[in-house]
Amino acid sequence: MVIRSRANCVISFAAAAATTALLFSSTAFADDELSINIGGRVQSDLRFRTEKKGFGDYYDRVELPEGPERNWNTLSVKADASYGRFKAVAQLDFTLDGFSTDIQGVSDLYRIEKVEPYWFQAQSLYIDAKSIFFDGLDLRIGQQVVSWGVGDQFNPTNTLNPDDLRDPLLFGKQAGNFMVKADYWLNDDWSISGVMVPVFQPALLPRSAALAPSAIDRVPFVDPVIRQRVEAETAASKTTILNTPTVIGSATPVLPEVNFENMQWAYRIAGTLAEQDIALSYYYGRNDFPVPIANHTRLDKGERCDPNDKTKCVSGLLRTDATLAYPKMHVYGLNASGEIPLSWIKDTLHGIGYRFEAGLFVPDEVEITLTQDALDLAIPQPAGEYDYDNDGKEGGPRPLVVERQPFLKWVVGLDYTFGEHVYVNAQWVHGLVDEYGAGDFFHEGWTVRQSGATSDEGDTVFKCALLRNGETCSRELLHPRIGDYIVLGFDFKLMNNALLLRLFNILDVSGIIEDKWDETLEKRVRIHHSPFSEEGFSMVIFPEVNYNFGNGLDLGAGALFQLGKDYTKFGDPAAGGSTVWTRGKFSF
Repeated sequence: MVIRSRANCVISFAAAAATTALLFSSTAFADDELSINIGGRVQSDLRFRTEKKGFGDYYDRVELPEGPERNWNTLSVKADASYGRFKAVAQLDFTLDGFSTDIQGVSDLYRIEKVEPYWFQAQSLYIDAKSIFFDGLDLRIGQQVVSWGVGDQFNPTNTLNPDDLRDPLLFGKQAGNFMVKADYWLNDDWSISGVMVPVFQPALLPRSAALAPSAIDRVPFVDPVIRQRVEAETAASKTTILNTPTVIGSATPVLPEVNFENMQWAYRIAGTLAEQDIALSYYYGRNDFPVPIANHTRLDKGERCDPNDKTKCVSGLLRTDATLAYPKMHVYGLNASGEIPLSWIKDTLHGIGYRFEAGLFVPDEVEITLTQDALDLAIPQPAGEYDYDNDGKEGGPRPLVVERQPFLKWVVGLDYTFGEHVYVNAQWVHGLVDEYGAGDFFHEGWTVRQSGATSDEGDTVFKCALLRNGETCSRELLHPRIGDYIVLGFDFKLMNNALLLRLFNILDVSGIIEDKWDETLEKRVRIHHSPFSEEGFSMVIFPEVNYNFGNGLDLGAGALFQLGKDYTKFGDPAAGGSTVWTRGKFSF
C-alpha cells in the first residue's frame, strides 16, 4: 500500500521520523514529497518432530519428545517513510506461540503471557540519510541487519549481526542489532563502509540447543593429553567402585560488559571490477556462540534408582556447573561474485553464476578453569583447582579451549538456470556458523563428538583415572573443528511458476575419526570412518513443495530430515532431529 502527500500535509508519525532525519542536515527542499509504504505478512507455521531425541541415562536424561514441535503465528509489518534524501524504516514481527510455558499453579492460568506466550522482535528500526554532510556520504542509525556476504545462506563474513537459529528451516538468517553504519561512495562503482555496534548480542539458538550441555563426554580441551585424562576420570565415575556419575548441573552464558572495549567495529571496501563484484572487509568483535571458560564440580549425595529397574542405582551425582563466554576475534574477509560467460560455447547459453566468500579468523586465546568442592568419594578429593600438569600439586597451566591459531572459513558456489523451470545451486562450505577454532586440513584440531572408555572393566578404567593417565583407557570419536560440507539444491517451477518443488541437501564430507589405544601396537591409533559409511554418514535432506495462489497467498509443506548417528553433526540430538512441517502465508 502506498500513500503520497505534499510536504505541507501533517501525518504525525511520519513527520516525526522525517524531522529526526532532518536534524542531520541544514537544508530541506520544499518540493520533496513524503512517501509512505506499508506492507507485511501473516504466517502460520505448524511443525512435528518425527522422533525422540535426547541425551543421558535414567539419572540425568533430557529429551525432546516426538509430536508437535512448533505452532507459531506471526504478523510481520514493514513500513518506510521517505522524505527527499531521508528515510525511516521499521520491520516489526509479532509472534504468538501455541505452546503454554511455565504453568506452575492454578493462578498461572490467569496470566495470558504464560497460557499463550507471545513476543515482539524488531528486525529493522532505523533512520537512513543519503548524502548527509556532503555528497556521497550515507548514514544509517538504528536496528538493522548488515549483510556483506555473497554466499547463498552460508556467510562466514556476516559477523556483525547475531545468527538467528531458532528456525532450522531458515538457513543463514540473522537477527537485527543496533548499529551506526556509514557508507562513502568514491564513485558510482566503489564505496567504503564503516560500522560501529555499541552492544554485543549473542546468537539465538533453537529449542533443541538446550540438550547440548548434557553431552558431558564432549570434552572441549585442545590438548589431547589432559582431554583423555579427564575422559578417563569421567568414565571412572560411572564404575561400581565410585558409582557417582558426572552430569551437567548448569550451563550459564555470561555476556561481555557493556563498555567501550567491548564495542564491535567493521570496515569494508567494495566495488565492481571487470563486471565482477569484489569486496574486502575487516571485523573486530566476538564470536556469537559461547565456549566454556570455567567448570565447577560438586557432589550431590543420595541414591537414585532406575524407575524401570529398581536394582540399578547410583550412590550420588557429580554435578558440574559450567560458565560460558563469547571469545574475541578478528575476521578478514574477501567476497567475489559474478557470472562466468558461456556464450563462447553457444550464443543461447547464459552465464554460470559464481560466489566466493572467505573469512580469515584470528581468535583470542581462551583457557578454562576447573575447580571443585571437597568430594567425599571412595578416594576423597580436596576442594580447590584441578592439577592440570599432574605434578601432585593444585593448578598449573590451564588448558585451552581455543588456541590463538588463525583459521579459515569459506564458501564456493555455482548456480545455473536451465530454461525457465529448473535452477541448480552447488556449494562447498568449509565451516558452519557454530564451528570455531583451528582444525582442518591446514592445521590439525578436533572437536570431541563422543568419548568413553576403551574397556568395560571398571578396575581398568579406575586404575587409569587413579594414575591420571587416560592414554590407554579413553576412546574418542573426533570431527575436525572446521568441517567440510557439500550443499546441493534444486528448484523446479511448474504451472506458470506457481508451483515450486525444491530439494535441498547438505552432506558432511569430513567423516568421523575414531581415536583409541591399540593393545597389539601399544599405541593410540586412528580409524577414519568415511562420510559414506554407517559410522561417518551425516546428512540433511530438505524437500519442499509450495504453491502460490496469487493475490498474496502461499501454502507450503515439506520435511527436514537430519540423518546420522547421535555423535554426528546432523544426527546430534541438539540439532533437533527430523521434522515435517506445513506453512501458510499471506503477504500484503
